[in-house]
Amino acid sequence: MTAQMMASLWTGPEQVQTQQVARPEPGPDEVLIKVAYAGICGTDLMIYLGKHPRAKAPLIMSHEFVGTIASEGVEGLPLGAPVAINPLLSCGECPACRRGVGYVCEHLGLVGIDRDGGFAQYAAVPVHTVRLLPRSLPLSRAALIEPLAVAVHAVRVSDLKVGDITAVLGAGPVGILTAQMARLAGAAVYVSEVSPRRLNIARRLGFAVIDARSTDPVAEILRATEGEGVPVVFETAGVQATITQAGQVARILGQILQVGMPKAPVEMDLTPLLFREVRITPIRVYREEDFDLAIRLAAANVLQLEEPVTHILPLNELEKGIHLSHEATDACKVLISPGAEAP
Repeated sequence: MTAQMMASLWTGPEQVQTQQVARPEPGPDEVLIKVAYAGICGTDLMIYLGKHPRAKAPLIMSHEFVGTIASEGVEGLPLGAPVAINPLLSCGECPACRRGVGYVCEHLGLVGIDRDGGFAQYAAVPVHTVRLLPRSLPLSRAALIEPLAVAVHAVRVSDLKVGDITAVLGAGPVGILTAQMARLAGAAVYVSEVSPRRLNIARRLGFAVIDARSTDPVAEILRATEGEGVPVVFETAGVQATITQAGQVARILGQILQVGMPKAPVEMDLTPLLFREVRITPIRVYREEDFDLAIRLAAANVLQLEEPVTHILPLNELEKGIHLSHEATDACKVLISPGAEAP
């Protein structure tokens, strides 16, 4: 008899069903993971709304998940070992992969988008995506390793220097993690946001907070830098307002890290950027070494990874979590805990 599990499946635009399905059988070069926590990401919202160009229903979403090894006999991956999943699926053959930059593979896929992911009790994943974790690292902290890897990558490819003033526009999960990474790199950080709950998280973490509902972030950042602007600005919201602001607060020869993924086409006036020779550096995902560094940072306890988590919900409340994440007013990072469901 085929083993069963509970999973929440995306079955079409704005449709999620939690139901019993067959537990996946790992194939060659795959391993079975018992999922402990799976994060809801902006990409999952795009899939839920039917706006992702690659995702096909039915699909078990979530590319941000951690858990324990549930397969026996996999070399180097003992049963019960805690692991994180690096969900990137590079083709290995395109020009980017041949150049050693598979994270921008022409055919890049992700677990949870191009194959089933973590919104289930179990997930079968390619062995090469599995990263062992220290047993001392709580899986609730490890659940933020994947978005932390994005923040690590953004800061590492930036021009940020010790003593700089920088701005993070948007205090969602990646914004909060990027702000912490920028501070760890030695910068003073201004964080702008409109969500009251996310503003409070940024305040508790000790950042210079700009409530964009009542204060103009551009005017505040220019005031703080005596009209010069910042050398590096991280746009992490992916919306028109903050994208426009990023272009206005970057100083001469500055850099904009475009971390937020716009959900719709946006506009940017390039002429002022040309006059100031401001560079725009897009951030898609992360390099292998960024993911590995994110694991080490999470284990070293040098970052606050609990504070951004505002909700931990059972599997059958995935749709509630999606709406909380989409509205953003009363949530930052929402985690799903499949272990709360009956086996």
